[in-house]
Amino acid sequence: MFTYPRLRVQRALLRCLGRLILPLAFRIQIRGRENFPRGGPLLVVGNHTAVMEAALMAIYTPWQVETLGAADVPHERFVQLAIDAYGYIPVNRGHFDRQVLVQALDVLRQGGVIAIFPEGGIWDAGRMRAQTGVAWLSYRANAPVLPIGFGGTTGALGAALRLKRPQLTMRVGQLMPAAHLPEGKSRKAYLEAFATRVVEAIRALLPPDDPAHQISAVDERFELRVTVQVPDGRSETCPDDLHIQHATALAKLLHRPPILKIFTSNLKLPTQPLQNLERQPDPREIVGAVRAILHYLDQENPYLLTYRFGPRQAEAMRRGLEELLTLARWASQSGYRLTITPIRCYTSPDRGEEVVQIKQGLFKGWM
Repeated sequence: MFTYPRLRVQRALLRCLGRLILPLAFRIQIRGRENFPRGGPLLVVGNHTAVMEAALMAIYTPWQVETLGAADVPHERFVQLAIDAYGYIPVNRGHFDRQVLVQALDVLRQGGVIAIFPEGGIWDAGRMRAQTGVAWLSYRANAPVLPIGFGGTTGALGAALRLKRPQLTMRVGQLMPAAHLPEGKSRKAYLEAFATRVVEAIRALLPPDDPAHQISAVDERFELRVTVQVPDGRSETCPDDLHIQHATALAKLLHRPPILKIFTSNLKLPTQPLQNLERQPDPREIVGAVRAILHYLDQENPYLLTYRFGPRQAEAMRRGLEELLTLARWASQSGYRLTITPIRCYTSPDRGEEVVQIKQGLFKGWM
């Protein structure tokens, strides 16, 4: 059995230290404290676009929460130090992790409190679907759900380090009854609907200017343009059998800075050439970058793209990477250059017009 609570003294000291230090670096506003129940079993849930939501949840809720957190990719060193100090239940996202679910159920059945971010990641704030883990745990442990909306967290830690003392808000919502499967209802459909209601309850607590309310693009479409140049600068026709067939999916991946950042920053792979294709990297650099990604997906984490994009889209992205690798190898062996241009088209809700984005975006740090 997974014993709860654990690390009592260590966590108590960290919580006290946090309540002393955080108000010096941030202006913290907490509303709805009266909605905190006395104890568990309880699932505490919140939005997650930056590092500070987890800190606020651990420090300012009235319990020593047991947090479920991602472990499928390495964390930044600062984040890992904080995680090691407080402790958490690591989750390998993208597949059924029975051990994690058993541990979480053990905590809940001991009257404990589990903290979880039901969208399961930060790579597409405001547009991510709810993960059903929160609904399954609520259903199996008969545990109610407490939604919390965190505001002002994106970039807040970086601003605090620059002595700007940003404002953070924490709004505690009304307790949601535990998931209870109605007679004759499909369990899968019910759990998906319950998880969606949980995420909607969280978003209803967010400030109007929160990223979850700001849909910056609709009707996204992608295409990929590839040209080949011989050493004297003339264009060369790409052989028919080297055309990239999964160009749309590959272009979408190349326009997802948070995902490319995982490969470069978290995993320390030599994938920088794919983050700035505008500078026309040498085909040998492209070969090295794509090979590193495919090796990682083959040998270490086959679920990284699947979890974030779904099985069909992830497979198309993988095929696109394989086709790009073949093309870059041919160009390198032939002494040719490649110009690879991923294009993202979308409608801007603010301007009501179509935007064509050619330059790849930069990842805006989640600190």
